[in-house]
Amino acid sequence: MTSHTNAVQEPDRPDLQADLARVLHELAESTFDDTEPLETTVIRILSEADRVIHDKRRPCRPAVLNGLAARYGLLGQPPATLEETGRVMGVTRERARQIQKKHEALQRLNLWWPQLDTALELASRQAPCTELALADELLHKGLTANRYSISSLRACAEFAGRRFDLDVKDGVITDEPDTLTAVYRVTRRLAARQGLATLLQVSDEALDAGFVVTEDDVRALLRTSESVVWLDENHVTWRSSVRNRLVNTLRTLLSVHQPVVLPSARQAVENFWAYRNAGRTADQSDLVAPTLTGLRAFCEWHDQFTVDDEMLSTTTPLDLNAELGVEAALLVELIRMSPNGVLDRTSLMETAEAYGMNLSTASVYLTFHPAFVQLDRNAWTVRGTEVASDVIATVQGQARARSRTENRDFRTGITPHGRPWVMLAVTSNFRLTGVLLRRWLLPGTPFTRFELTDGRGEPCGTAVYNDETGFTHGFGIYVRRFGVRVGEYVYICADPDQETATVTHGSCDEVSRLAMTSQAD
Repeated sequence: MTSHTNAVQEPDRPDLQADLARVLHELAESTFDDTEPLETTVIRILSEADRVIHDKRRPCRPAVLNGLAARYGLLGQPPATLEETGRVMGVTRERARQIQKKHEALQRLNLWWPQLDTALELASRQAPCTELALADELLHKGLTANRYSISSLRACAEFAGRRFDLDVKDGVITDEPDTLTAVYRVTRRLAARQGLATLLQVSDEALDAGFVVTEDDVRALLRTSESVVWLDENHVTWRSSVRNRLVNTLRTLLSVHQPVVLPSARQAVENFWAYRNAGRTADQSDLVAPTLTGLRAFCEWHDQFTVDDEMLSTTTPLDLNAELGVEAALLVELIRMSPNGVLDRTSLMETAEAYGMNLSTASVYLTFHPAFVQLDRNAWTVRGTEVASDVIATVQGQARARSRTENRDFRTGITPHGRPWVMLAVTSNFRLTGVLLRRWLLPGTPFTRFELTDGRGEPCGTAVYNDETGFTHGFGIYVRRFGVRVGEYVYICADPDQETATVTHGSCDEVSRLAMTSQAD
């Protein structure tokens, strides 16, 4: 039970040196009850030290002992100021400083103090945890009689010469404050971005930020935060993230029709976010659609949604125009105004164009927007619309019949300089979408972006060739700029090495002459 002392500060008055050395020696030989709380032992230590310092001439007043304990931060609260210490002692601030100075040799005594060692060990085992949770556990174990702050526990450790590596960050006690901050920041960011996150997603994004944290570590760190909402054992969200991308997408979906079967809602979210991800830059993280389990847990928790027997709906009415925006809401109304609530793509795009809609935007909506559903090949409707199979077949048949009446002339070749070219009659689909749906580049041509120029040499957008499908999209700017009509011809000549392409148009004879001139050059 005997221990050794650490280095002692040199006293101001040489005649005190022997007294202080004796104090340290006698205190080091002392033993203290290992069943009493920290506060009781603190006062006993200070009382014993004061008795030795004063050579048993007179006992120290309790107020002075309590003042010293408060000044050192040993009674549960952070260290007191000299002003506060003086008030506890009933003396002036200067007198409190003098008393503290006389007792400064008590700092970092390596005393036999078993309940402090137990308390510090408990804190290490509990971390990460909230400060309140640790204080309650120390009380529960009988190690303290008051709730101890982390700063007071640290002060006790320093007073007794113990090592103490724990710190408090964002209300959480941990020995890795930087890792804790990273996990909290990642969780908040994921919740704000996509509504909720799995522990694995938090772990992965923390790793991207340079912090190696396992799923179990993430679980332990997040358990300590009152800001984290546990949707289930694997999915979390941030309490303040009540409006985010997931909420917005679900509101968009449900403003058109509700209730929606939960798996269908999840698929709509995944499709819409795939489009969003396609437009994100390299430094932006992808949106990850929740699992069905995660989506259900999120909607059951969020006060704007309710789930009843796998059917998702909102708790308050939604305004279609406010949720969708002008263009998407208009497209919904155009489909609903059709005789059967279903339209083929060309008819729908032409109708949207007649109402002044941007055709590129309309095309994107039909492909990704959760308000619209492709019932079958070339048949679109609004979510929630009941359409009979014979109606779909009729619409498809009418679209095929119309398509067969259009000129579908399509020619490809290579110029003497080795540049691939294509000459095609403009169809309704090409005019409305700006997408070339047939392969025209040499086999083996990789994914390529072409900077387009018109016949005057002016930029007119970017075309993207997809080597998997053979489709090339991006001619919409040229089509709209020059008002290209169905039946006209378009000539495209590419330079894959320079990643450029020229586009011209006109009648069949005009384009043929342009093509021959271009190839001769």
